[in-house]
Amino acid sequence: MQVSELLGLLNKLAPQGLAMNWDNVGLQVGSPDWQTGKILLTLDVTPSVVDYAVKHKFDLILSHHPFIFRPINAVTRPDLLKLVEHKIAVIAMHTNLDVVPQGVNYALAEALGLKVKSFLSSESGAKWYHGSVTVPPLYADKLMEAIHTAGAGRIGFYDNCATKHEVAGTFRPLQGSNPMLGEHGKTEKVDELELEFMVDSFNLPAVKQAIASAHPYETPAVYFVEVENANPAYGLGLICELPKAVSLKDFAAKVKTRLQAPYVQLWTAGKGESSKVKTIAICGGAGGSLINTATGKADVLITGDLNYHALLDSKIPLINAGHFYTEFPILGKLQDLLKQEQITSSIFPLKYHEINHNILV
Repeated sequence: MQVSELLGLLNKLAPQGLAMNWDNVGLQVGSPDWQTGKILLTLDVTPSVVDYAVKHKFDLILSHHPFIFRPINAVTRPDLLKLVEHKIAVIAMHTNLDVVPQGVNYALAEALGLKVKSFLSSESGAKWYHGSVTVPPLYADKLMEAIHTAGAGRIGFYDNCATKHEVAGTFRPLQGSNPMLGEHGKTEKVDELELEFMVDSFNLPAVKQAIASAHPYETPAVYFVEVENANPAYGLGLICELPKAVSLKDFAAKVKTRLQAPYVQLWTAGKGESSKVKTIAICGGAGGSLINTATGKADVLITGDLNYHALLDSKIPLINAGHFYTEFPILGKLQDLLKQEQITSSIFPLKYHEINHNILV
C-alpha cells in the first residue's frame, strides 16, 4: 500500500488533530506516494532502530515519539540521510495516540489487568464546536447524513448524535443571487428544520465542505461556535479499577512483573506500603502533570519520569514504572491493528534497545 493509505488508516485510530499544539506527528520522513509493505514498530527512532530497519529491509518505521521534534535547519544528520538513502519512511503517533480510546493508556491498562472506568483528564489537542444549519425539511435527512459521514456527531462513545427542530425562516434574494425558490427583491417566508450537532476541530473543514456540497441553498445559514467543554471521547490518562483491593507493596510488585520493568519506584505519600488500593490512575510516559488531577480520584497513580520534587510534593501514592515500560504495550496493539489490515509488521526487539544498556545495577 501507499504511505498515504497507511496514514489514512492510522488517522482513524488517532486523528492527527488530537495531538497537542507543541507536538509533531504524522509523516516525518518520506513521501505519501512511497510504497510500504514491511513496517517496524518502535517507541523511538534511534540510530540502532535505523540500522536495524536498513539491515532487515523495512520500508517504514512507525514510532510513538517524533523522530523530528524541533525544526531543523540542515539535512545532515547521518540517521536522517540513511533513512532517505534507503527510502525508509517514518511516521510518528505521539500525543494523538495518548488521548484516544484503545491508545497508549488503554494498552497499559490491559497489560496491568485493570478495568477502565473513565479518562483521568479531558485534555487533548483538539477543540470542540457546536454547529447549526437550517434546511428545508425535504433535504434534512440527506444533509444530516453528509454531515455525519464527514465526521460530526461524535460525543463520547456515541456517534451520529444530532438534534433538529422546526423553525420559520425569512430571506430576500438580492441581485446576483441564484435562489432555488423566491424572487429577486421579494422577502420569502419558509418552513425549515434547524440541525444542531457537535464537531471536533480536526473534522471541521470536511464538515463545512459536506454542507456546501449537500445543501440545496446557494448560501446556507450555518454557524460554528467553539464550546468551553471538551469532547468526552478523548482524554489524557485513565481512571481504572482492580478486581479487588491489594496493598501498595503488592501492587507495585505486580506492575513491575506485568510490564517486565527492571525496577519500579514506589512513593507511599505517607500512607505505608500495606495501604490498600483499588482505584488506579494511569498515564503512560511522563504523567507528572496529572498528579494533582489524580489526587482525590484514585488511590495511586502509575506513570513514568517522576522527579524528586514531584514525589515529595505528591499527596497521592505514586508508582514510577518508567517512561519506556509504561508505553511499550501500545506497540503490540498497533501490531494487532496492522495485522487486521494484512500489513506485515515487527516490533523492534527489546534486547537491542538502548534503554537496556543504561540501567545501573
